[in-house]
Amino acid sequence: MTTLENLYHGNINPCESERLNNNPEYQKLLTLAGKAQEKLQASLSEEQRQLLDNYIINSDELSIVINEEIFKEGFFPCDENND
Repeated sequence: MTTLENLYHGNINPCESERLNNNPEYQKLLTLAGKAQEKLQASLSEEQRQLLDNYIINSDELSIVINEEIFKEGFFPCDENND
């Protein structure tokens, strides 16, 4: 991993990752999302639950990639002339 990726993932300063866990808004939204997911999964067939699980996993992975790129962009903005 590059230094920026390590910084982003909390490997350089792990105590920073606790900031999100201590954020009341984050905790509230996490709880609401979890309850909605449980309710939805309870109403689905096994095949539909597997599809939803795959969707959630892929969506989470996509968010990680996007947020990592946004984080790095803050340090090294694209040169508009090199698009």
